[in-house]
Amino acid sequence: MKMPKWLVVFFALALMLQLTPLSASAETLAPQVTSSASVSLSAPSPAIGQVGGEVIFDLVFSATNVTPGVSGAEVYVGYDPAFVTPLGSPQTTTEILSGFFGTPNVSINEILPAAQCPGGAQPCIHLVLAGTPQTTRTGFAARFHFTGAAEGATCFSILQSNLVNSDGFAVTHTVGAQQCVTFEYAVDVTGVVTRQGVPANPNAGGGTLSCTSVSATGLVTPSQTVNTNSSGAFSLLNLDLDTFTFRASYPGYLSAQKSGVVLSNAQLNLVLSTISLRGGDINGDSVINILDVGLIISKFGQTGVAVRSASAGCTVADESADINDDGRINISDLAILSGNWGQVGPTTWP
Repeated sequence: MKMPKWLVVFFALALMLQLTPLSASAETLAPQVTSSASVSLSAPSPAIGQVGGEVIFDLVFSATNVTPGVSGAEVYVGYDPAFVTPLGSPQTTTEILSGFFGTPNVSINEILPAAQCPGGAQPCIHLVLAGTPQTTRTGFAARFHFTGAAEGATCFSILQSNLVNSDGFAVTHTVGAQQCVTFEYAVDVTGVVTRQGVPANPNAGGGTLSCTSVSATGLVTPSQTVNTNSSGAFSLLNLDLDTFTFRASYPGYLSAQKSGVVLSNAQLNLVLSTISLRGGDINGDSVINILDVGLIISKFGQTGVAVRSASAGCTVADESADINDDGRINISDLAILSGNWGQVGPTTWP
């Protein structure tokens, strides 16, 4: 049976009416492309700095769907000269990084007095960068280096910033909050500790001057301990202003001690005198006597024994009867002990 023409037209119109709302709904649900950009400072490192020590922080640019792309930036970063000073030669205050623009085509950075900075209240770093347009990217554009000048808390802030796209038009962006750091007085203590007879020659055990334990214990400050390196050098960093006792020790040796060392802000880098530990305290009772001789004799002639100062990270438990860490218990160890007969520890660290 043939369907009337009017009925065919009716069904066609009905189908079109059903499809139209679906098409409109699909357009409504399509994701909207938004753009954004920002300029911010990273948190300073360290968060608690040392007066006289360095603190660093980074300038961070971010762009998301910025068309035709962020191509240039001008930023003023303010600082308080009462607490920090720009790091001078041989390093520069501003280090240009490649995290956002790649290698910038143009870069200008200068330290300006307060009168030439936005707001006129504090000096600033003036930075200008231009490079390959970035549509969507986040990265470090520069790193700033400062030195702590006084105790207290201080903040770095973006006083003013301008971003432009590759057509030279301004890019709307947000500016991150200021970033703060606290400076305290602290002292770095360094020195060298040697050990009698080390390194031996010949030295089958590979012993070095490393792994001597050096501790600093204050009247109110918890103890801090480090190990010497292969040259016997050590560094105890960021010690509080306190009165300290320093002690150096290694298995098979009398320890050495230096007491009553007052650390003050008058000397923020203290170098202790070089000390040589005396060998022969095999049993660790702080006296060199017949008991120590007996331990060497009981193991005399052994080779390939454990050598702490030849181990990575000083993790091996040392054989103290091998005084000079040459991997063998022999006449050399007895000779070192004999020369120190009757001495007691801790010896005085001059």
